[in-house]
This record gives sequence, structure tokens and C-alpha cells, in this order.
Amino acid sequence: MNLDNFKSAWQQQSTDTHSAIEINQAKLAEIKINKQIKALNKMKWARIIESVVFLIIIVLLWKYIAAGFTFSAPIISGFVLNLFAIIGLAGNIGQIVLISNIDYSKPVNQLQKDFYRVCSHKLELTKLLLMSVPFYLAYVFIGFDLLFGIDLYQYLELHMIWFYSLSSVLLFIATAWVFAKLNYKNISEKWVNASVQFIVGKRLVTMAEFLNSSELIES
Repeated sequence: MNLDNFKSAWQQQSTDTHSAIEINQAKLAEIKINKQIKALNKMKWARIIESVVFLIIIVLLWKYIAAGFTFSAPIISGFVLNLFAIIGLAGNIGQIVLISNIDYSKPVNQLQKDFYRVCSHKLELTKLLLMSVPFYLAYVFIGFDLLFGIDLYQYLELHMIWFYSLSSVLLFIATAWVFAKLNYKNISEKWVNASVQFIVGKRLVTMAEFLNSSELIES
């Protein structure tokens, strides 16, 4: 083999290797997307099951309200908790639609935002539960009515009503502040970062940091 033949063989080998690498990268990307699609399908089923649970809660609460419809603390509590259940159901339906419409041909930033919204579902659910905390008396009133058939509100002293009302207002202010803060735009704040990582995991923190830095660059 002379030098020209050797160069030609080397170039051919190099071309074949390069083609093989490109094919393997395409194959790897396809495998990665397939894994993500499977993971998204699992998430979609989980959201469907959650939606059914929320629907059952809504139906049960409506039956409870309809059975004893009066202007009383337990019935008003039923309306309040039903409102949270309806918001939860709406959020789950939104997630199912979002997962069904994930489009891998979108720009990276937009796709990353969609994935963040999908993966932050647990965070949003936690925020919803958090916002129900100021209405803790609703659970107490319904509990007493279901377990003992008592409208607890009628037996509360005036100063206790004021105490519970004031504590609910303070809790509402505190939880509304936390609700607004738990957002990817505030991920650089240590307590937000730690809270998101504790509730969902490190992956969502990484996604939030990516989105935040991308928006800072764009602006």
C-alpha cells in the first residue's frame, strides 16, 4: 500500500466513523425521547387518578351540602373546601392537557417551560394545600358535624371567634406570601431553593435555575 492508498483508506475510515457517531447520537436522542414519553405517560395516568380522587371529593362534599343546606358554619365550610377541590381538579385537567400536548419541536426554552410546569405539579399541589391552611376551621366544623352532629360554631365564645378569625387572617397573609414566593423566578433565594428541593427534588431546582438564567439573558 502506497501513501495515497493509505490516505484514502484513512479518510474513508474517518468518514465511516463520523457517520457512525452521527447515527449513534440520533439513536441516543431517540432513546432519550422515548424514555421521556414513557415517563410523561406515567405522569398523565397519575394525574388522571388524582383527578378521579378530586372528583369523588367534590361529589361527596356536594352531597353533604345538599343534605343539610342551611346558612351554617359546617355548610359554609363545605363550600370552602369544595372550592379548593375544584381548583385541584382544574389544575389536574390542565396538567393532563399540557402533558398530552408536549411538542418536542418547540424551542428549547419553551419546551423547558412546559417540562417545568409538568414537573412542578407536586409543588403546585403543596401550594394549594398551603392556601387551605388558613381555613383550618372548615375541617374542624365539618369534622364535628360528621362525627358528633354538632355545629361547633354555635358553642364558641365571642373571644374565641375573634381569636380564630384573627389567626386565620394572619395565616392567610403568611401563606399568600409564601405562595407568591415559591416560584422559579425566586429560585436564587436560599429558602425557596431549599423548599423546592425538599418538596419536589433537585431536578426541579435545576430546571428553575435554567429558566431563570435564560429569562435574565433574554431581558
